[in-house]
Amino acid sequence: MPATPTAFPAAGTSAVSQRVTIQCATPGATIHYTTDGSVPTSTSAVFDAYELPVLEAINDGNTGVRSTYTIQAIAVADGHESAVARFDYVIDRRDVDRYISTEVMPGLHMILDYDDTKMYLVVGSERAMLVDAGLGRGNLRAFVEGIIGTKPLDVFVTHGHPDHVAAIGQFEDAFDVYMSHHDLAMARSFKESMGFPLDLTAIIDLHEGMRFDLGGWVFDVYAVPGHSVGSMVLFDESRGLLIAGDAFGSNRPSISDSLWMQFPGMLPIDQYLGSLLTIRAKLAGRIKTIYGGHNDVPMRGEGYLDALQVAAQRLVDEGEGVLVPSLRPTTAWQVVEGDRLTDPNWAAINVAKGSCLSTDHRAIATLALVRCGTHIIPIASQMVLPPVPAGQTAHTLWLTPTASAATLRVDGLLVGSGRPFRVLAGQSVTVVVTAADQRGMRNYQLSIINW
Repeated sequence: MPATPTAFPAAGTSAVSQRVTIQCATPGATIHYTTDGSVPTSTSAVFDAYELPVLEAINDGNTGVRSTYTIQAIAVADGHESAVARFDYVIDRRDVDRYISTEVMPGLHMILDYDDTKMYLVVGSERAMLVDAGLGRGNLRAFVEGIIGTKPLDVFVTHGHPDHVAAIGQFEDAFDVYMSHHDLAMARSFKESMGFPLDLTAIIDLHEGMRFDLGGWVFDVYAVPGHSVGSMVLFDESRGLLIAGDAFGSNRPSISDSLWMQFPGMLPIDQYLGSLLTIRAKLAGRIKTIYGGHNDVPMRGEGYLDALQVAAQRLVDEGEGVLVPSLRPTTAWQVVEGDRLTDPNWAAINVAKGSCLSTDHRAIATLALVRCGTHIIPIASQMVLPPVPAGQTAHTLWLTPTASAATLRVDGLLVGSGRPFRVLAGQSVTVVVTAADQRGMRNYQLSIINW
C-alpha cells in the first residue's frame, strides 16, 4: 500500500490565500484529491505540482470573511490505494481597514495590512520613518502615530506599486514623503485606476547617496532598478540591516512568492542582473538581515541573494529553456533555484516568456559590473574613473560581463571575467564585449582623468 499523502502547508489557520502542495513518500504514486468534502477515489482529480489547489482569502466589502476549506487525498500505486488523508484549513481574513504590528527588534515594527503586505516603522531617538504604505484602506496614519506619538516622521516609499503607495496621501499634509520620481508615472496610473488619494506633486525625489539619520538608526539609500525602474532600498550599516521592499522579491513557500518581473515597465533579467551584482558588490559581506515587502520572517545573511543571483544568471546564460510554469500567477513563467518546500533560501523569478531578456541570450554582449579599486562604476558607453590616488600610477579594475560565455578584450587583449587589470593615470582604454554567438558586440570606453 502506498504511503498516506501529506500536505504543505500543514492544516491550520492563515490570514491570506494559500496554495497547497500534496506529496506522497511512495515513488511513482499518483495523488488524487477532492476539495468539496467528498472522499477521493482513483477517478478524482489528479494532483498537478504546477496547478496547486488555492485556498482563497475573501473580503465581503471591507469585512474579512472566515472561510473553511477541506482537502482530502489518496495515493495510488500499482493498483493499491493509500489511506485517506484529510487536511482542514481556515483562512481568517482581516478587515480591509485593519492593521496589526509586531516589534521585530527594538525600534523596528513590522506593520501588516489586511493582505499581509509588510510596512516597517523605524523609531529612532530623534525621529521615525515609515517604509511603504501598504494596500489597506484604514487609518494608517493614526496607527503609526499611536506608536510614535509626536515624533517627527519621514515616509519612505521603496517603489510605486499599489501595495506600497495606497495610503501615502494620509501623510502628505504633515510629513515628508519620499519616492523615486522614476516611478511617478506608474504611481499616477494606479492613482487613476484604483482611486488612491495621492498628491504626486508633494512627493520628494529619492536618489542613491541620500541618508536618513533617525537617532540610533542611520539609513543609506541605494538604487536597485528592476522590479520597478525606481526601486530603492535602505541599509543600516551598524546592524547590517537591509529594508528592501520588493527589490529582491520574496519567498514565502505557501504563498508561492517570487520576484515579480513579468509586467511591462520591469527590466529585462539581463539588466536586472547588473543591478543585483552592483548592490551586492557595494554591500559585500555586510548584509546580516533582509526585511522585504512580503516575507513573514526576515532573510538571514546573503543565502537568498546567492540563490536569486544564480537563478538570474541561469536565465541569462541558458535562455528561456530553463523556465517552468509559475505557481502564482499561473499566466507567468519562472526560473527557480532551490527547493521551495525545504530550502529557506529558495528563490524564483517570474517573467513573461518571449520578453524576459533584452535580446537572445546568446547575443547578450554587455557589462554587468565594473569595479575600480573600492569603487563600483556606473555602467555607460563612456566611463570616467576616479583619479588615481596620490603616490600611485594606476588603477586596478575588474570587469564582469552579463553573460558568462561572453568574452572581454581590453585594447585587444583578452581579459578573463573578474580578473584584474591595470589602467594608468591619464590612460583611456577600449573594452569590447563579444557575445557567445560571436555576432553580438559592444564597446565601452574607460578613462582616468587626473587633474
